[in-house]
Amino acid sequence: MSSIIIICAVAVVCFAGYAAWKNRKKQSAAEDVPASDDAKNTDEFSKAFFERAQAGETAQQFLQLSNQTDCALLQGMLQSAGIPSYTDFTHINKFYGPLTEATPSGLSIRLQILINDYDDALAVVNDYTKTKGSSAGITVYPKQQ
Repeated sequence: MSSIIIICAVAVVCFAGYAAWKNRKKQSAAEDVPASDDAKNTDEFSKAFFERAQAGETAQQFLQLSNQTDCALLQGMLQSAGIPSYTDFTHINKFYGPLTEATPSGLSIRLQILINDYDDALAVVNDYTKTKGSSAGITVYPKQQ
């Protein structure tokens, strides 16, 4: 009889301990997750792009790039020139590697700008390709009207 009481007491203590541990874990997880902030979900290159697009400016696809390095450098140069941009498929090249660098394909990185910034952005890209010595892997789309 006393063994049943001891087993029940141990079970109650275990359940109480488990409930307290689970509650503490839930509270610490809630404290670790920062509040959702749209600005944190958007990188610095894209933030101004989306702000101006939401204000009514029209965007267009500007470049198709097959190289992440070109994309990073060009996006940084555009940002330095005050030209916001947005990219799609920046990480797809990690999966396909040399396949995407060999030929422009549907897997290439797409960089978009606002139409009002087209001429300035084109000057930045032309300067980059002249300095690089090659425009391989960089496709420039014509300005939309």
